[in-house]
Amino acid sequence: MNTVETVRAGVDVAGALAGREAGAQDRFLEEHSAVVADAMADGFTRRCPDLAAKPGFARWQVVALGVAVTAVVALVLFVPLLALALLTVVVTVYSLLQAVVAAAGLRHRRPGAAAADPPVPDAELPFYTVLVPAYREAEVIGGLVRHLAALDYPPARLEVLILVERHDPDTRAAVLAADPPPFVRIVQLPPGPPQTKPRSVNLGLMLARGELLVIFDAEDRPDPAQLRRVAARFAARGERAACVQAQLLFRNATGNWLTRQFAMEYALRFGLALPGLERLRLPIPLGGTSNHFRTATLRALGGWDAWNVTEDADLGMRCAAMGYRTETIESVTWEEALDAVGPYVRQRTRWYKGFLITTMVHTRHPGRTLRRFGPTGVLVLLGIVAAAPVTALLQPVLGALTVLALTCPVWSSTGAGLVLPAAAAQVASIVAWIVITFVAARRAGLAAPWHAVFSPLVTLLWSVAAWRAAHQVAFSPFSWEKTPHRPTTD
Repeated sequence: MNTVETVRAGVDVAGALAGREAGAQDRFLEEHSAVVADAMADGFTRRCPDLAAKPGFARWQVVALGVAVTAVVALVLFVPLLALALLTVVVTVYSLLQAVVAAAGLRHRRPGAAAADPPVPDAELPFYTVLVPAYREAEVIGGLVRHLAALDYPPARLEVLILVERHDPDTRAAVLAADPPPFVRIVQLPPGPPQTKPRSVNLGLMLARGELLVIFDAEDRPDPAQLRRVAARFAARGERAACVQAQLLFRNATGNWLTRQFAMEYALRFGLALPGLERLRLPIPLGGTSNHFRTATLRALGGWDAWNVTEDADLGMRCAAMGYRTETIESVTWEEALDAVGPYVRQRTRWYKGFLITTMVHTRHPGRTLRRFGPTGVLVLLGIVAAAPVTALLQPVLGALTVLALTCPVWSSTGAGLVLPAAAAQVASIVAWIVITFVAARRAGLAAPWHAVFSPLVTLLWSVAAWRAAHQVAFSPFSWEKTPHRPTTD
């Protein structure tokens, strides 16, 4: 049989791998490489086509998008003051929603309150699987291996699967050079498209023996007690708690202007925004690392969509759509902030492209969308996930219209009454963003939180990324721009 015939014959790759010893799993991966690669890439699409990215846009979405773009262009060309007013409303509403969520995050809980979860005795701790997708990470993977070896968790109840592409021998050699403990296992991935992180971790999910499961990136340095704290959180919650998201912060935050801005953004997102969504009982678009799952629930959700380049945000929305809860915890995983404009824009492009694709996936059938999420969930999907790239797309247009409205003498004076209120609303949005960024940075203990006054400047890079993302959604929706990582002091 060829691969397609085997899949149609009903071969259950996950079932064939589950419960086997590591050696037997490795032999299966070698002997059935093509079948496993197919399951990694397209298993989710076959099981859940309505929630998968690969089928693309519904016809009505293409029509609606074309109408919307045409309407915006027509307004800008023929009724520019009305366009100014409407775009200002969009950006102001987005800023207001962000402020409301951040304010809720301030009242979520005091730092350290999660320690109130009763600790789980060592003899009762669940078996834990750690997945580490690693591609061309030879320079940084050794530091993570050493940190994982120092985790405060019983080694007998822990497995670490480092998922490495077969054509990446340097990363594999770097893992071995770090003298990994016995619970660390290198898994060589069957080759195949798309070469994405979610495809990689889909295999990890098939192999996982743990009752709980977490993803760490190669540059991560997690709090040694994080697994214990999350296990205690799951033990204190019901079965509807599917995921616990840890905080992400940067260990090189003071490197340069860009790393400071990136660190403040993460402090806002993981310190205020996600806890705020939790407190308001709204869906939580997950971060790409340090999200911990009940393994059985993750399998019930279908795993990750290998064709969605922000598989984390997509899975967080899917958790909410299926009635599961996501919580946050103050335990920190330290990451490396990008310190150069090029890699920063490319990473942000992938995020924005993924947010647009995630929105497309979850709105293909509007009636189902409303039933799955409810009105408040739809508000998060459209007002936060979709609005992030959309407002970044609109900002250059809005800025140009504002400058023209304030300086161009040929515009009709009859519309002058719209100009100053629009400009005032934009200034208010900028001030609100600076304030919540400052509060988040100070609450996270970042040095020089006053650098928040420069945070509006980084939105220029966001706009470049948003326009790149829009182009890629049209012409290369599944491409994955690899984020480079540099070795830092552990």
